[in-house]
Amino acid sequence: MPNEKKDIDEVPKETAGRLPLYLRRLLICRESGKEWVTSNELVEDLPGIRSSNLRKDLSFFGDYGIQGRGYNVNRLIDELSELLRVNRKVEVALAGVGRLGTALLNYRGFKNWGFEISLAFDVDSDLIGSHVGGVRVDNARVMEKKVKARDVKVGIISVPAEEAQSTANSMISAGISNIANFSAVLLETPNQVTVTQVDITSTLEVLTFYQ
Repeated sequence: MPNEKKDIDEVPKETAGRLPLYLRRLLICRESGKEWVTSNELVEDLPGIRSSNLRKDLSFFGDYGIQGRGYNVNRLIDELSELLRVNRKVEVALAGVGRLGTALLNYRGFKNWGFEISLAFDVDSDLIGSHVGGVRVDNARVMEKKVKARDVKVGIISVPAEEAQSTANSMISAGISNIANFSAVLLETPNQVTVTQVDITSTLEVLTFYQ
């Protein structure tokens, strides 16, 4: 008797963390014109993940593979997109439109994952009123008002370290409960707010070590 299909919140954290990696590989397969892919092909560029991990992870949610053919790329993309909730648009507010913020605003890949940076804020008078990546840059002073009006729940902080905490406070006051922090400072936030610390420098140091 097959296992009952589970929601992503009911599976091990390790499984949930690997699903976006599978989806990314599937999107690459589709772009290259592949209609079917084997478990070995799906994990070949994912260090530390075996085909057995993939099969076990997917078994929590259903029977997707066909013996002798593997997985239908489009079907599995649809299934994982639904599980990861990337088939709905999630608005994101960005604070800090420097070099990193500009790069984030110009990156089109977010839409593949259901994210859209629709609000951008800065304190630089030369940036305020301009458009970057098709998004208008507003004065940081109006951030709380605009975020509340759009009921945005996800924020990105890419401001200088000395401005990060006050920016986070403003975002939280506006109702944002999930923050990706690119600033080189640890934020103090209430327990109900989820903060992901994105430390690019440390990541590059790790890569240099392996090199």
